[in-house]
Amino acid sequence: MSTTLKTKNAARSRRNRRVPRRSLTSRLLIAATSAAVVLLAGADQAQAAVNKTLCVFDPGGASGDLFGQMKSYQNQATTWGVNLDLKAYTDESVAASDFRNKKCDAVLLTGMTGKEFNRKTYTLEAMGLFTSYETLKTAVAALATPKAAIINRSGDFETVGIYPGGAVYLHLRDRKLSTLGALSGRSVATIAGDKAAMTMVKEVGATPQAAEISNFASKFNNGGVEIVYSPATAYAPLELAKGVGSEGGVVRFPIAQLTFQIFIRSEEFPEGFGAQSRSFVSKQFGTMVSVIKRAEAAIKPWISVDSTAAASYEALLGRVRTQLVGQKVYDRDVVKLGERISG
Repeated sequence: MSTTLKTKNAARSRRNRRVPRRSLTSRLLIAATSAAVVLLAGADQAQAAVNKTLCVFDPGGASGDLFGQMKSYQNQATTWGVNLDLKAYTDESVAASDFRNKKCDAVLLTGMTGKEFNRKTYTLEAMGLFTSYETLKTAVAALATPKAAIINRSGDFETVGIYPGGAVYLHLRDRKLSTLGALSGRSVATIAGDKAAMTMVKEVGATPQAAEISNFASKFNNGGVEIVYSPATAYAPLELAKGVGSEGGVVRFPIAQLTFQIFIRSEEFPEGFGAQSRSFVSKQFGTMVSVIKRAEAAIKPWISVDSTAAASYEALLGRVRTQLVGQKVYDRDVVKLGERISG
């Protein structure tokens, strides 16, 4: 047999020994196995998500603007590995107590009530520190950066989001009380535990009248006190127009900025949750300010202050702020940050 013929026969033999193509059944089994692997991986990821309860203080309850905002937050939190169950509270002290006693895994409170969990972020509410929403927005964005992580941590607790709650204004039963000199001897509803407000009231020679968040409005509306301080968002829900009446008004000078802050126990949440949360919440600032500005636009009896009166308010609030930094009610570094931003 020639060499050429032997070569051809060898090649033919190798072709005949090729591995047979997989049958249709085999291919289907392989595809099914691959799909099962993908599904199991997805199941593992779903199991990795943790279930937590977020207790939300909103004076309007489950139908309030804050609770509505928390639904958006709830949806976003699933992408950070946390399934949040929302629970509405109309009594802030109860919400704070439930978080303190671990009946809530996370809680949304005003900065003032939440100061026991983080005094540093509470300091954003310092008297006269921010007189515009733009400067407060800049501060909130700064605290949402990785460099500010240390400010957001306080022992076991962490602030994972800060929302604007609205500028705080003086509400008067008599428009003649709009100047600081006229406040001497006048009664002011002062929320229990609000050392900043107590200091301001005493600084102007007014008379503090103990009140709670749950009853300060009724005291004002019923004539029990002549002055209260509150953001515009509470004007309609708490019917403060009854207290203002035809003789009073709302002084259009922000004495502080109310904030709503989300607090967690850091070790009980996935790593990186706080940073992701702060970044997301800081981007919602404009949405909340829109709600606040609508509430401010609905107030009719505004009392404007001239440049002289404004300077007097600024000087007063600056003195109060300095005192409270010295007493360690406010955090010195956050106050310095705010003063730099506000110019």
